[in-house]
Amino acid sequence: MSITFEQMSKMRREFHQIAEPGWLEFQTTIRIINYLKSYGYEDLAYGRAIHGERVGLPTKSKIQEYKNSLSLDADYDISEILEGYTGVVARLDTGKEGPTIAMRFDIDANDVGETQDQGHIPNKEGFRSKNDFAMHACGHDGHITIGLTIAKWLIDEKENLKGKFIIVFQPAEEGVRGAKSMVEAGVLDGADYFLAGHIGLGVESGVLGLGTVGFLATSKLDVYFEGVSSHAGAAPELGKNALLAAASCALNLHTLTQFASGMTRLNVGTLNAGSGRNVVPANAMMQIETRGENEEVNEALRKKVNKVIEGTAKTFDVEHRVVEAGSAPAYNTYDKEFVGKVSQYLKENGFIIDIARSLGGSEDVTYMMNEVENNGGKALHFMYGTTLAAAHHNNKFDYEEETLEMALNALKKTVELLLK
Repeated sequence: MSITFEQMSKMRREFHQIAEPGWLEFQTTIRIINYLKSYGYEDLAYGRAIHGERVGLPTKSKIQEYKNSLSLDADYDISEILEGYTGVVARLDTGKEGPTIAMRFDIDANDVGETQDQGHIPNKEGFRSKNDFAMHACGHDGHITIGLTIAKWLIDEKENLKGKFIIVFQPAEEGVRGAKSMVEAGVLDGADYFLAGHIGLGVESGVLGLGTVGFLATSKLDVYFEGVSSHAGAAPELGKNALLAAASCALNLHTLTQFASGMTRLNVGTLNAGSGRNVVPANAMMQIETRGENEEVNEALRKKVNKVIEGTAKTFDVEHRVVEAGSAPAYNTYDKEFVGKVSQYLKENGFIIDIARSLGGSEDVTYMMNEVENNGGKALHFMYGTTLAAAHHNNKFDYEEETLEMALNALKKTVELLLK
């Protein structure tokens, strides 16, 4: 029996309550597996098997602390999941000749505490996040729901379908960390088509964005400066000031974004340093990001960033190191014929379509889209239009749940077309 809209709403609210940030999606992953098993999926992969090299991990102590705060149990081995190897890949083989269609759904939440405002729908209707340190402020609770519902539809319709299906529930999209790891593990090997989508992003309620472009290349970097502490009054000359190095570096980095070859962005998001008002600061850490409208301009910016960091370290006589905490390539492919065919079919089935809307940001789904296209397949990204209560990543973020049904139906119809 297919899942009803009421059941989709209930499922979305279930996952909203257990919001978990990237690489900590322990409850989320286990519940997804349990749903898939209950639907009849036998070919499920999780743990180390679906990951290559992971970046941007929480500290071991943070992983352990969160794991210890939960009471989790299952009739299958969850030990690797609880080490931060989160996410799930489900595969379905119809046994009939046909294409391999992959679909991706991100599952992580934001590091945002949800508002206590009583006018906020999750508060009014009792499904606020139970984790004060995390909230689904980007709609991934809805993405999980769409993914599980399409998975149920596929297995129910198996006899009427052909080919193979790969359903990817990806962790750690926020901070663009999870997709590269899964691509490296080969989860999309053999995919002829790849479908993904996102709720909101400025698309109007009831409108389906089709063939999204404008994905910016990005790099997320953690920069560490290590100096020498000393008494700030009695012997300041014996110290090496990491805070001053970081502050100087931050100012100089923001002068770098002028390129004639393409648009770039740079942001120093955090700067933490020092241990006390009377101590020359020995340590400083900055979280920064670069973005560019193509790979070349982002890489050129990265090289300038590295030179500024190295030069600052020499100027202030401190040590430095740079750790990559996440990344995503650009994506601006627009296959006019393919998008046109899908658009026409969806319009015939009652959808209001807007083609080639620009994301204007970064999303690590581009690793997967580029991977499939580089191997001769075709990728397609949707934007599911909705009215938002507040912007993405805001603590009052919420969306129209009817959007879930629109997204589900769009994926169903697209699968139908691809199998024709």
